[in-house]
Amino acid sequence: MRMRKVARSVSTFMNQVLVAFLKAVVTSLVLGFVTVSVMHYMGVPVPSANDLLRGVERLAHVLS
Repeated sequence: MRMRKVARSVSTFMNQVLVAFLKAVVTSLVLGFVTVSVMHYMGVPVPSANDLLRGVERLAHVLS
């Protein structure tokens, strides 16, 4: 009986962690899309996705 309670509470906790993670990812994607759209509308040169990924890759290489 006690193991069931522990398993249920761990399952509930992991479910909440997963929901929070998904909310954070969706919020980040929406905020990024809105920011890029506004910058593009204002005429600011926006780097391509390839350039952005290359910059993240270089940053990860430096930090490792």
